[in-house]
Amino acid sequence: MEKRFSISGCSTCLGIAGAILLIAAALICGCTTTPPEQVQTIPPAETQAVACTGGAQTGDLIEVDYIGTFDNGTEFDSSYTSGQPFSLILGSGGAIPGFDKALHCMEVNETKKFTLSPEEAYGEYDPAKIVSMPIEFIPAGENATVGDRVTLFDGGQLFQATIADMNATNVTFDLNSPLAGKALTFEVTVRNITPITLEKENSTEKKE
Repeated sequence: MEKRFSISGCSTCLGIAGAILLIAAALICGCTTTPPEQVQTIPPAETQAVACTGGAQTGDLIEVDYIGTFDNGTEFDSSYTSGQPFSLILGSGGAIPGFDKALHCMEVNETKKFTLSPEEAYGEYDPAKIVSMPIEFIPAGENATVGDRVTLFDGGQLFQATIADMNATNVTFDLNSPLAGKALTFEVTVRNITPITLEKENSTEKKE
């Protein structure tokens, strides 16, 4: 189970925590809800609009099933595991840039397989996103260990990190996504497309 640690609860390290929050703010700005992770800490490149005459368009609500694998064929995530398709509005920042771009122009029931470079996905691994804080940051009695994926939060802001190291005095957090620096292959099948015009009509009807 993922643990959540509150920066505001560590009164002895507020100065360092403030610096962490500044880093977090820079990382979380423009972050997306993406398969396979739902909270990211890297700023993906801006999604470019893709022009086409048919299929899914920018602004459409699209539902897809997907399987994500590494270069060696190992599966790292799948919508089939959760039992429900992944939904996003194309061009809204609801997915990593390469994934969003690949879905443009696809038709319902169409299947596509594509590989994304780190730049198109979760970015290159950045050593600068390794941050050390006093061990008091972790609440007394909390059974946190190296390798745990945790959520840090303060003032309503949430961002994820991995505990990279711990000793008697410090805990080191890695703010990189676990998928940073990796090429990712996705096989996606479009299950449903709701055009933007229909979305607007439904919204207008609800207001009336």
